[in-house]
Amino acid sequence: MEWNPETLQFLSQCFLHTLSPAPEPRRAAERSLSEAADRPNYGLAVLRLVAEQSVDEQIRHAAAVNFKNHLRSRWVPAGDSDLSPIVDSEKDQIKTLIVSLMLSSSPRIQSQLSEALAVIGKHDFPKAWPALLPELISSLQKAALSGDYASVNGILGTANSIFKKFRYQYKTNDLLLDLKYCLDNFAAPLLEMFLKTASLIDSAMSSGGSAAILKPLFESQKLCCRIFFSLNFQELPEFFEDHMKEWMGEFKKYLTTKYPALEGTADGLALVDGLRAAVCENINLYMEKNEEEFQGFLNDFASAVWTLLRDVSVSPSRDQLATTAIKFLTTVSTSVHHALFAGDGVIQEICQSIVVPNVRLRDEDEELFEMNYIEFIRRDMEGSDVDTRRRIACELLKGLATNYRRQVTEVVSVQIQNLLASFSANPAVNWKDKDCAIYLVVSLATKKAGGASVSTDLVDVQSFFASIIIPELQSQDVNSFPMLKAGSLKFFTMFRGHIPKPLGLQLFPDLVRFLGAESNVVHSYAASCIEKLLLVKDEGGKARYGPADISPFLPVLMTNLFNALKYPESEENQYLMKCIMRVLGVSDISGEVAGPCISGLTSILNEVCKNPKNPIFNHYLFESVAVLVRRACERDISLISAFEASLFPSLQMILANDITEFLPYAFQLLAQLVELNRPPLSPNYMQIFALLLSPEVWKRSGNVPALVRLLQAFLQKAPHELNQEGRLSQVLGIFNMLVSSPSTDEQGFYVLNTVIENLEYSVIAPYMTHIWNALFTRLQNRRTVKFLKSLVIFMSLFLVKHGSVHLVDTMNTVQPNIFNVILEQFWVPNLKLITGTVELKLAAVGATRLICETAALLDPSAAKLWGKMLDSIVTLVSRPEQERIEDEPEMPDIAENVGYTAAFVNLYNAGKKEEDPLKDIKDPKQFLVASLARLSAASPGRYPQIIGENLEQANQAALLQLCSTYGCSIA
Repeated sequence: MEWNPETLQFLSQCFLHTLSPAPEPRRAAERSLSEAADRPNYGLAVLRLVAEQSVDEQIRHAAAVNFKNHLRSRWVPAGDSDLSPIVDSEKDQIKTLIVSLMLSSSPRIQSQLSEALAVIGKHDFPKAWPALLPELISSLQKAALSGDYASVNGILGTANSIFKKFRYQYKTNDLLLDLKYCLDNFAAPLLEMFLKTASLIDSAMSSGGSAAILKPLFESQKLCCRIFFSLNFQELPEFFEDHMKEWMGEFKKYLTTKYPALEGTADGLALVDGLRAAVCENINLYMEKNEEEFQGFLNDFASAVWTLLRDVSVSPSRDQLATTAIKFLTTVSTSVHHALFAGDGVIQEICQSIVVPNVRLRDEDEELFEMNYIEFIRRDMEGSDVDTRRRIACELLKGLATNYRRQVTEVVSVQIQNLLASFSANPAVNWKDKDCAIYLVVSLATKKAGGASVSTDLVDVQSFFASIIIPELQSQDVNSFPMLKAGSLKFFTMFRGHIPKPLGLQLFPDLVRFLGAESNVVHSYAASCIEKLLLVKDEGGKARYGPADISPFLPVLMTNLFNALKYPESEENQYLMKCIMRVLGVSDISGEVAGPCISGLTSILNEVCKNPKNPIFNHYLFESVAVLVRRACERDISLISAFEASLFPSLQMILANDITEFLPYAFQLLAQLVELNRPPLSPNYMQIFALLLSPEVWKRSGNVPALVRLLQAFLQKAPHELNQEGRLSQVLGIFNMLVSSPSTDEQGFYVLNTVIENLEYSVIAPYMTHIWNALFTRLQNRRTVKFLKSLVIFMSLFLVKHGSVHLVDTMNTVQPNIFNVILEQFWVPNLKLITGTVELKLAAVGATRLICETAALLDPSAAKLWGKMLDSIVTLVSRPEQERIEDEPEMPDIAENVGYTAAFVNLYNAGKKEEDPLKDIKDPKQFLVASLARLSAASPGRYPQIIGENLEQANQAALLQLCSTYGCSIA
């Protein structure tokens, strides 16, 4: 794309139309830009438009956003992207122009170009862009000299973006080399800039400088602090150690000085607090990583942070500073310098002036509770990555308890009693005190390693539950004091293992009642509490609450759960749907319950099909359908026709409308329905079978495991139909396609194994040469451990189903004597890799029958091969898995992530039952020695010598031991 007046006109018009509120011109402009983006020098042309001062700023801003996004997708396109990358010559020109253009732009455009520059820097800096840092430093020094803090902050913001790569990354030689280059060039100018700005702040303060003068200076210091954090993250650089006194002196000043000119307004206070929070992060970093070097400054900082927190704790909107400051004190409390907290009354003072004020509910918490229940739950119950004041204050107490458990327990217990006494004095006014007390108990509970069980030293759980929590749970008005109700439900959930079963059952109707609460948080917490209660296990692993316990409440429980999904904002509430799934999984489902449940679930399914947007909710929805079908049909198989009538329209809609996110789920549910049917299958199913055999449907990798599962179900239930209308050759075509790729070869074997298991030999015989050809071609071109194991299992299955004669003969039709080659080079060495109970038995029995029944192996000329195969069988059956299997670099399995990616999401409740093809053989070891004993009895004296020459010593001993165990001998 050449830069000329026509290009300027074309791009200006396009970007103007992208801002149009009318959809038609906007979409047309977006299409034109998308097509133009494939042309060479498009990015450069857009950048030149951004620089064109004669063009309206709104258009240039839209162009800057487009330029940034263009770079994100095309500077280094993702491996699976079909976007054409930006060519090197264009990259060089962009790099030449961007810094100066960014510095001369307005703030809005500058921020977009700064982000674009960071995109380039992420890939090219410093090795492929050595000119960048010198240019930034030179521009920084010029801007500082002229006092142009708009430019200073633009440059520091850019430097901050490109230096972020040094945070949280694994330390490698390449990373450290890049870091050294940045330190050598930027550490000194950074300190110079920091001290110069500090001096300007001091003089502005002494001369009564205005907020307008101070704001850019504080912004600059905050950016310097963030760069300090990045450059110090990996290890303490020598330059910073040498100049620690200057840095720490300024840091302390910002924590201890008041700035009334700024702090008088909300945005000014936020700016000062932002700088203080950045300082707290820096001193916390030094406390964590450079404790020894930082030791001399510690007392002053601990005192400064503590004093600052007394003010901050009572201010509602200073969250970021509160959390970073408390984090610093928490780090100190768990360090070797914890003695700072050992003085008389210190822990009590921290609890009263820092912890309790930060744990108390604030207006912001109440607003979040009402306006955004999902975010509230994420922060409150699930522990999101957002550090809330409440949680971080409790972390400080936990930190102090590391070395002062008794004192912390005593102080907090007294605080809890005081809070509860305040509540008792006036419950309507002081309800937040009770909430605070409950939160302290819940947050300071400790989880036992590896389990869900929790404990606390603060209160006696059962008496606290009886006196404090039960009155809230039994309150008749489910809508009064909803935050207190939510806290009580959370307590019940957390300490569910401590609540005796009779009391749990007594409170169950109250939990069911709370599902009718108007508050989204309250009915979500009630659902979560029920769901978690049903997972509680007593000693011995037996579920505490069984079907009989739930039966009396089941109809009203299900009604309330479905009704709760009708509340505004809860239409796709994942906690309610997860509870539905869990209840259905535990209950005995009668026809009376199944009918309303399936109609409720299909109605929700039809609704979410219109716009699938909450993957977790939708996953639990499909799990709920699957578990309902499974549990109800376990009791009464006649319900299957009712389920089909309800589900088929929804499933057909998913297939007809190609709802990508739901196709794997639909195929798994169809597989479940097919497996529950008795042949012959209805025409509805046979239509889906026809769809399944079309190659088009297999093209999306995310569908493959679910399609295979459905195909297996059809092969098992309709084997006769398979041999009609050329269907078998279509199925084998699918097998061929799947087995040729390492990402789907295992799925190909699932199809093939099901064909072998369910069809007579006369039906599959004409295709066997084709099958072996496909397998041997793949073996020759690209063998992986996974493929070799699957091949061994397939050959074993073929042998036990159709005999060794057919196995040897069909293999040798591909190439004379190829059977012996496969046996020696692949079967014998890989037999020991087989894992899984059914697979191990199949492989061991198959190999045993091979050496005891196959003429080619019983021939004296094959004695050595016979011995080597026996050696492998003994290794397989006698040694533990970890001794047989080496760690293998293998392609990752298909991820089980619950999200809308190309990945397959497995439905646990629609899972396929593993079939054992050798039900009549209980023990493969006994089968081995009994078969060997019969064989040696027919040829006395022949086999002991072969065994002695070909089996490892350990395997000879293991074989003797097996013979002794099962009372057999090989003579």
